Amino acid sequence: MKVKCFQVSSVGAVRDHNEDFVVFWEPEDFQQRLGVGSIAILADGVGGIGNGDVASRMAAETAIDVFREAKPGIPPADVFRQIFDTASTKIFQASRDKGRMATTMVTSIFRNDKVSIAHVGDSRAYLIRKGRIKRLTSDHTYTSLQVKFGLLLERNAMTSPHRSTLTRALGFDPICHYDVVVEPLQAGDTVLQCSDGLYGFVLDEEILEIINKFHPGQACKNLIALAERRQASDNVSLQLIQIWDVDTPAGALAPAAKISQPTGKDVNVGTLLDGRFEITDVIAKSGMASLFKANDRETGAAVALKIPHLQIESDPAGFERFRREEEIGLRLNNPYILKIFPVKQKSRPYIVMEYLDGQTLNDLLNRVRPLPEPDAAKIASRICEALDYLHKNQVVHRDLKPQNIMLCNDGSLRIMDFGIAKSLASRRLTFVGFTPAMGTPAYMAPEQVKGSRGDHRTDIYSLGAILYEMATGEVPFGGDSPYVIMNSRVTGDPVAPRKINPKLTPVMEEIILHAMERDPKRRYQSAAEMQRELNDYESVSLTKRYERLRSPQVWKSRFRMVPMIVVFLLLWILGFFLMFLYFKKHR
Repeated sequence: MKVKCFQVSSVGAVRDHNEDFVVFWEPEDFQQRLGVGSIAILADGVGGIGNGDVASRMAAETAIDVFREAKPGIPPADVFRQIFDTASTKIFQASRDKGRMATTMVTSIFRNDKVSIAHVGDSRAYLIRKGRIKRLTSDHTYTSLQVKFGLLLERNAMTSPHRSTLTRALGFDPICHYDVVVEPLQAGDTVLQCSDGLYGFVLDEEILEIINKFHPGQACKNLIALAERRQASDNVSLQLIQIWDVDTPAGALAPAAKISQPTGKDVNVGTLLDGRFEITDVIAKSGMASLFKANDRETGAAVALKIPHLQIESDPAGFERFRREEEIGLRLNNPYILKIFPVKQKSRPYIVMEYLDGQTLNDLLNRVRPLPEPDAAKIASRICEALDYLHKNQVVHRDLKPQNIMLCNDGSLRIMDFGIAKSLASRRLTFVGFTPAMGTPAYMAPEQVKGSRGDHRTDIYSLGAILYEMATGEVPFGGDSPYVIMNSRVTGDPVAPRKINPKLTPVMEEIILHAMERDPKRRYQSAAEMQRELNDYESVSLTKRYERLRSPQVWKSRFRMVPMIVVFLLLWILGFFLMFLYFKKHR
């Protein structure tokens, strides 16, 4: 592929220094360029937390270093994984020495007849072709999420106070979750990469008009000037990459990447599992299982594979939890429930699930808390719809929490992880002591703490705890240990939501406290009932539940051992005194 890049980065009309960084690189050797392609990078440092210029430069230079060392023929997805993993680790570690820092980044690899784009944050990539402009990336911002979920009109997004609230960026966490887009290219196409300092003040139609009218170098200058005239409150950066010629994939000289067969029990990126599932990426790892992205060679679709660790396979209770998750998942079919696909023959235990692009509710709450009340109500309403389906199919989730709720990039929602779900068709498992199989302390219902299996109202309590966190920004109960947290929800109620967030309406407070009643009989008796009130505030009767709240008796868990300790000390003193008398008598 033959390309030409034009790029400009400006401090803008308001800022006093530039925190953006742009760079383009390609090998000088023609054969090497055929094997690896060309790369364009635009990084926009997050200015609100400091050191944005350091973070953007570090991310872009790391990307160039990784790309320079890439072997011919290596898939762009593998290059992106190394770029973002390395850059994320470097920036996160640098934050400890220089103070918190983060950056957005959009990275494009041009090879053969395609552009592969990996991005995180709100820097964008566009395709300009035959007089039309098409956005290729989705912003990782709270307003973008609101638009996808129908909570905000797109025309109002740019004026929203949450416009610059990022939900993802390099440096927020040690591991960065990024999106990848692959777009076929034609000779004459132009790819635009830009920061929000441009598209936040210049409309897409205006961008298209200027690019079509002027030479690329002049178009870059004109777009910067227009944004500055409109008093852009951010740095302004853009790259225009013209596509002069494309190659067919057969023109690539390097051989295809070798796919390895699993040796023993080892499964990793590059493994072809059971001759069908080609592992392409690592999504996450936990104490129980690893989650991989894979290509299903039978269907051509991207899927997610959940593979338990060896110690879980050999543990009867852990393996039963894994087996139950698949068994229940295969029975369910609902747009708000994670879909699990059947596989007839397996060489080892694993679950095949639909692959979802998005973020968990927990990830969102790590960036935005509290959520605006209408948004919290809308998300809770959709969760109610999923719970209503589960309960009608005689399934109780029992571990509902923000980590198990996926907010997808297409505006949909999924409930995941049915490892400890209760089905009337399944036998009961017995666990000794506190384990993750009991649930998560911050969201467990009081009856779970007391050892009960719970019923559908257990999920309603957990949803109430989630809604409490979305609406107030805090979990209902805090404490130094899981046992203190669990004791609190058994002996008392949470702080009234409006005491934490006075902006909440009395109706929202009533709904939360109704769902979180300690006695299951006093809660909503169905998820559908709770959903009706979330969707229709006028139907809610205000009963002043906040006036009947009882503070948790934390002292019970803290001092319940005191009497036993006192008795032990008295016995020790008495024993010492008797020994003293004995030795004194026999001296």
